[in-house]
Amino acid sequence: MSSLTLERPDKFRIGRVFNDSFAVIGRNVVLCLGLAALFSGLPTLVFQLWALRQDPAVPFDPSTFGEQNLVFGYTAVTMGAGLASYILSLLLQASLVRATIEDLNGKQPSFGDCIAKAVSFLLPTFAIALLVGLGVGLGFMLLIVPGIMLALRWSVAVPALVQERLGVFGSMARSRDLTKGSRWALFGCSLS
Repeated sequence: MSSLTLERPDKFRIGRVFNDSFAVIGRNVVLCLGLAALFSGLPTLVFQLWALRQDPAVPFDPSTFGEQNLVFGYTAVTMGAGLASYILSLLLQASLVRATIEDLNGKQPSFGDCIAKAVSFLLPTFAIALLVGLGVGLGFMLLIVPGIMLALRWSVAVPALVQERLGVFGSMARSRDLTKGSRWALFGCSLS
């Protein structure tokens, strides 16, 4: 007769998460570095090179119309770069989730497949990030703890979207179900 004290296979364990994470990265170093370079490193380098060419010593004087346009132009480019960086970070997250899922299923993830899946899930990923950001922000305004609980509740919404293709609200609901009973462990994992 089998013992009833056996551990549930789907129970969240921080050690297993770290072990699996480093194992996936170790087996796919080139892929992970390539995705990070494409979606984070290269855009950051381009923006930094552009920012270095700007003259920060130009004082702001509202009476000079030309310099005012320079400041507004710099601000617009910086805001555009910030939005682009945010979108690229969403693409990076979705592509790394895809690579991880493929690897943990015993398949060899490919660069093209990861990028294609990330691009195909861009709008739902952006919607999830927007809704989670608004919900967590509202929760933080209500005394911090609700914000933390909502962040933990929706922490796996994007992986649920990429793996199960449930749509925005379905992925957020699935994330709630997946994290139920493990939120303290997730909180501990997020602190480390």
